[in-house]
Amino acid sequence: MRLFLLLLRTSRRLALLTILFGALSGASSAMLLGLINQALTQSDSAQSGLAIAFAGIALAALVTRITSQILLTRLQQGILMDLRLRLSRHLIAASLRTLEEAGAHRAHTSLGQDILILSMGMSMLPEMFISSAVIVGSLGYMMWLSWPTCLALIGFIVVGQLLYAIPASVATKHQHLAREQNGLLMKCFFALTNGAKELRLNRDRRREFIDGDLQPTVQRVREHFLRSDTLFALANGWGMFAFMFVIGLFLFLVPRLTDLPAPVLHGSILLLLYLQQPINSITSMMPHLSRGNVALAHLEQLGLKLVPETTVEKALPAGATERPRSFEKIELVGLTHTYRHERDDEKFTLGPISTSLNRGELIFLIGGNGSGKTTLAKLMTGLYSPEGGEIRVDGRRVQPEELDDYRQYFSAVFFDFFLFERLLGLASPELMQQARQYLERLHLEQKVRIDEQGGLSNTALSQGQRKRLALLTAYLEDRPVYLFDEWAADQDPMFKEVFYKELLPDLRGRGKTVLVISHDDRYFHLADRILQLESGQLIADTTPGESRASA
Repeated sequence: MRLFLLLLRTSRRLALLTILFGALSGASSAMLLGLINQALTQSDSAQSGLAIAFAGIALAALVTRITSQILLTRLQQGILMDLRLRLSRHLIAASLRTLEEAGAHRAHTSLGQDILILSMGMSMLPEMFISSAVIVGSLGYMMWLSWPTCLALIGFIVVGQLLYAIPASVATKHQHLAREQNGLLMKCFFALTNGAKELRLNRDRRREFIDGDLQPTVQRVREHFLRSDTLFALANGWGMFAFMFVIGLFLFLVPRLTDLPAPVLHGSILLLLYLQQPINSITSMMPHLSRGNVALAHLEQLGLKLVPETTVEKALPAGATERPRSFEKIELVGLTHTYRHERDDEKFTLGPISTSLNRGELIFLIGGNGSGKTTLAKLMTGLYSPEGGEIRVDGRRVQPEELDDYRQYFSAVFFDFFLFERLLGLASPELMQQARQYLERLHLEQKVRIDEQGGLSNTALSQGQRKRLALLTAYLEDRPVYLFDEWAADQDPMFKEVFYKELLPDLRGRGKTVLVISHDDRYFHLADRILQLESGQLIADTTPGESRASA
């Protein structure tokens, strides 16, 4: 069982202690059964001794059960914390392309729903250990009373469990299918919140989304869970019937066909009644344990699919990292990358692209929508691994395992940027002083304050103002290369002038290489070079003067 192996893999010592105390609790409960049978069949003179033994064993059963629960709770919370952190590290270490193909909804489903389902399944394990120990101890007592009767009872239990396993296996398959549909449902929920404006502006779109996407997905989730729970209910019902059938045999058939002594017969019937509760407890826990196993399988599959564990260790090295050193030239030699084109859903190949970035250059990357500008920018910055060609820094080829080091040359504000609520990795007193100066320069000092830990007092701003905060973060990183993807598209005319005529020349003057993706042709003359893409091909690599002459 995956959950049990997970316990042993995470903390073997604590897991074995949990199992030990659970087994002791179950054994104590089984010993109580023997004392009850003795008390029913022995004389009154022996009752006082049995009462003392009963009280002691009952107290032991209580203490060991509580201890087992407490130990497992500590172990369970430790495992959940480890899983959340491990999956988060895998997400951070995975390549951007892999993460985009996996889909954000899958990651959120695993981090949220799968973790909770796994937690619920693991919370059942102490009761599983205790009930199993009760069953084993009770069967041991039955063996002591009459081994032929015990063997017959074991045979009935085995047959009953085999018949239970048939519908249970089908139910588990439906749980896997329900988990897949839950991932799609999460995707619908993302669209419901992220597309709130678009859904409210168009009634037909809203109706189509509810009727065509959301409702069918919700129904499929319901159907799979309903079938799974129905099959488990049938299996549990069959188990109850089989148990009552065996009790009926011992009550009405065994006394007629055998000459079992009355104490053995009474003890057997008492044991059967006593076994009913732990067996029913185990079968009722099976749906939750099965869902926990399904959730754990998806968590492990997602982590392994994203990136191997060795890559995680390299992506999150211990200790401080070195500040990126300067360079003279970055060369792109025959870079290619294939993806699905946004207009016709067919494969679209960018490249081969050959160009260079020189230290202290201001370069504009231009071209129509869908020409591959942002994809080329992701290749340049190392966010995408090139499928063909190579990247060289000062004549030295960047190896695939060195891409993360190479990415540290760049600071970027992409068109679909994300703004953190803290200046992560930048909260030194010197940088905080610089950050407050940049706030004034970016005309944000009345909107945002920065505390000593780098926390931003307000990020609920206009898109243009949020981009200025992202630009502030890029300034503080002080990297050799800056990339701005349509940064000025959301700025007012005044600040657009500031960006192109003050901020970009200032960065170039500090020896930074600046790459700007832009449609603002009125500012192209400010560039040192212009790279023009068309249908994935670099059709021009010129200076502004050469561009005007060719025009």
